[in-house]
Amino acid sequence: MYLYGRIIIKKVTQIMPTIKDIAKAADVSIATVSIVLNGKGKERKISGETQKRILEIAHKMNYVPNQSAKKLRVTGGDSYSVAFYWATDFRINYLARITLGLQREIMKYDKPIHLTVVPYKVDELQKQLEVEQNRFFNGIIIANMSEKDMEYLENSDFPCPIVLFNRTSEKYGCVTMDNYEIGRSVGRHLLNKGCIHPGVLTHDTSFPIMRMWMDGFLEVFAQAGYPVSDDDIFLCDQSLADAVKVCKELIHRDRMPQALFCESDVLAHGVLYGCHNEGISIPHDLEVFTVGITMPEINDFSIPSLSRIDIPMGKIGEECMKMIIDLIEKKRTLPLVTYIEGEKIIADSSPENRSFQPL
Repeated sequence: MYLYGRIIIKKVTQIMPTIKDIAKAADVSIATVSIVLNGKGKERKISGETQKRILEIAHKMNYVPNQSAKKLRVTGGDSYSVAFYWATDFRINYLARITLGLQREIMKYDKPIHLTVVPYKVDELQKQLEVEQNRFFNGIIIANMSEKDMEYLENSDFPCPIVLFNRTSEKYGCVTMDNYEIGRSVGRHLLNKGCIHPGVLTHDTSFPIMRMWMDGFLEVFAQAGYPVSDDDIFLCDQSLADAVKVCKELIHRDRMPQALFCESDVLAHGVLYGCHNEGISIPHDLEVFTVGITMPEINDFSIPSLSRIDIPMGKIGEECMKMIIDLIEKKRTLPLVTYIEGEKIIADSSPENRSFQPL
């Protein structure tokens, strides 16, 4: 999709650099420059030092491939093209909030900014980043990377700036949160109310951010002398339907947890539905606390409304767009990290003034 701010048309007077100019400045062949700018330097065994020199010169010259220059730089430098990489898994449900944030930031600029949402499969980021279309982007924002994807990024170089969404890196710009503290905050909320037997409902412990939420949560109870057993960590797939199924299974166990930390509101809504069908009252029989990623209204108007740490997806999107534009325009340099705070929202599924009965 393409989003535009107010367009300013002016006569093009700037002469765009070519790979021939870069080759001359780097003292290498045109073919070598072409290989490196296409992201195949490592594959063709070009030294890391040479790759770095070529990329730095290209960046300094504001080099844009000829095809991109014809298509995107029609206003002589007053137009940018930004790619936003988003994984094609259950997290696609959260894309709307982030896109709204990206839009809000784009509309602050008196220049056209072309935004392209690029889907990719988790663990296959390398495959998507190496396709031809990436030559057309002035900057790239990437979200939802797995550990394998992060390893690829840390060991690669790119001719345009990259900003990471809710990840940390010493190499790229980052807009992130203290994800470990999010889990600890949920743990403290329940522990302070007298909960000593919680459970965790998680999508997949291989997701880096969700694992940090869970680790922070588990640490609070372990330090208090109430470690959460493996039997109380429930794993389900990426669907709401499976959350309903797992919820029914835990309800019919001999001993149900006092509270359940759901690592996404998709899972929490599955728990609400499952408990309703089984005659389990929330919060009286089971308290539910979650991480809010979908639109706040969905969690505010559920029955009961969901207590949560709300992730400000739109604000993170705004900051990512602001950072990538600053990097494109060389207003800021790396390393660059912006931290965003989540909002603790206490609602009916786990109220502040309700205490747990001793077991």
